[in-house]
Amino acid sequence: MTVPLLVHTHGIGGIDFSSMVPSALADVEQHAVRRGVHLVPSVFLERSYIDRFSEVVRAWSADRERFPSVLGFSVEGPLLGRSGGVPPRGIWSPSAEEWERICELGPHGLRYIVMGPDGGDLDDVLEGGVRYRDIVDLCYANGVRIALGHFRHTHPELSAERTRELIDYVHHRYGPSPDVLLTDHLFNDMPRAFRHVWRTPAERAARDGERAAFLAREWHYETLPELLGPVPAALVRAAHDEKLLPFLNFDGDHVDLAICRRTAEFLGTGRIIGITDDTEIPVLAGETLHHREGNHLWYRSDGIVAAGTGFYPRQYANVLGLGLGEDGVRDMFHTNPRRALRLPVARAEALVR
Repeated sequence: MTVPLLVHTHGIGGIDFSSMVPSALADVEQHAVRRGVHLVPSVFLERSYIDRFSEVVRAWSADRERFPSVLGFSVEGPLLGRSGGVPPRGIWSPSAEEWERICELGPHGLRYIVMGPDGGDLDDVLEGGVRYRDIVDLCYANGVRIALGHFRHTHPELSAERTRELIDYVHHRYGPSPDVLLTDHLFNDMPRAFRHVWRTPAERAARDGERAAFLAREWHYETLPELLGPVPAALVRAAHDEKLLPFLNFDGDHVDLAICRRTAEFLGTGRIIGITDDTEIPVLAGETLHHREGNHLWYRSDGIVAAGTGFYPRQYANVLGLGLGEDGVRDMFHTNPRRALRLPVARAEALVR
């Protein structure tokens, strides 16, 4: 059976990946081995953490044989919209020099960077004095994939237009392949035309009727913008057209499982990467997190969702419960992420359940 690869996870054991030090790598490895998983730790990158993060990545790269369960790193931000659960210190606009320092970690194991695609047009000069197009090219020159996510919520049509522009640019310049471009968590932290989850007891009281009304409408390529909204429609269409691979969370708290199933039925599990977007500790990039009644999510002090607690066994059970089968699990948590991040296929005696 296959070893699951978790490509979007923020903490394990007592370790917050967004503030870890090189000496923590051994503990991360041990935790991953005990859970039977491989990891690509995801970091919210504060400006003050660049030096330490570079030390972590380079320490892993120099001695990676000691950490066979850690298969690289990813960065969430810092070029993100401000509407979602991103630590405020993790949203900023790097200078050209800072972008070079971040992207030069690509050959050492930085696999992808999550960035909002709607902060400007490709030729716009951003706050840090760098053109958006130049950031994209710098990432790919260093072997770093881009994952689209954390959108602005003010002008959905403009966000969708800029998203399509970036998708086409990457696809034609660095493709053609769905593996050259990723998304962050599909349906989360983006403007939508539908309710994607019912988290509180009050919301769940209305879930059956609202969800049934939404699912009663069949998904067709041509009508996705009306059904989903311009931004999620642009991403789902691009995934359908094999221009990118979207991440989708199957914990049931980030996205309702019935909507996950409809998405997987429309795209096929060969066009999705499953993620956990979780942490095991109530700290994320220096912020203290807490739970709220009715779900398993971590929340910030302002009530915004920061991360989940749905570690891999719950994802595994939910995917099977949706009828997507062991092949679906293998596609979304093993084959697809390894292929997209150019990692070798790994084998183990048993899949963690």
